[in-house]
Amino acid sequence: MSVIIDFSPADLQLIEDQATAANTTLEDFIKKAANNAAYLAKLDRADEQIRQGKVIYKTMEELEAMAL
Repeated sequence: MSVIIDFSPADLQLIEDQATAANTTLEDFIKKAANNAAYLAKLDRADEQIRQGKVIYKTMEELEAMAL
């Protein structure tokens, strides 16, 4: 699937400079940035679930008892 992203010339230059500094291609650098953004969003959702108390706590003993 293709995605087209339209960066301003200044932003594109900054991204190209960062990709060069990371010794990677522009395409790979942008893919990695997108993956990082998705991962950070996942962490934000998990953090929000913790704040809302939507978690289950088990002690090691409880987990071991469940395995029997």
